[in-house]
Parts: sequence; structure tokens; C-alpha cells
Amino acid sequence: MKRFIPTKLFLALQDASQKGIDRDAKVLKNGYDEFVESVFRSRTAFSDKAAYHDALVYTRVELATLPEVSGKKCGGLSVQSHRTH
Repeated sequence: MKRFIPTKLFLALQDASQKGIDRDAKVLKNGYDEFVESVFRSRTAFSDKAAYHDALVYTRVELATLPEVSGKKCGGLSVQSHRTH
């Protein structure tokens, strides 16, 4: 389930949350693009939809638990921001 956690985006957000610094927007954009590509590319690698869903939920929980940076929560994802099937 930790498939999407080692992406550049997650590592940059984790680093920023631990050090309490803001990251360069370009670095985050590039990391986000890589993350999205990884998520959609992996969709076909999973033979089981439930396993893919679990990996996405795990990633969401990990992002939501990152500490605040500059008064903003890194993982400020609302419960309604995703659909469940």
C-alpha cells in the first residue's frame, strides 16, 4: 500500500512539514505531475480494484497526517474530496 508515498511530491511535502518551510511552487508542480502520472499508470498494474482503492486511501491518510506548514495543513483534504465505491 505504500506505493505512492516515495514520490517526489510526498517527499517534498513531508520535508516541508518536518522543517516548517514552504517549498518552491515549481518543485511542487513537477512533483504533483509525477505523482498523478504514477497514480494513473499504476491503475492498470493493479489486478484488484480493491487493492488499488486501498493504496489510494492509504496515500490520502498519509498526506492528511502531515503537520502544518506556515499555517496551512499539507494534507488539508476534506472527507468529501474523494469518492468511495
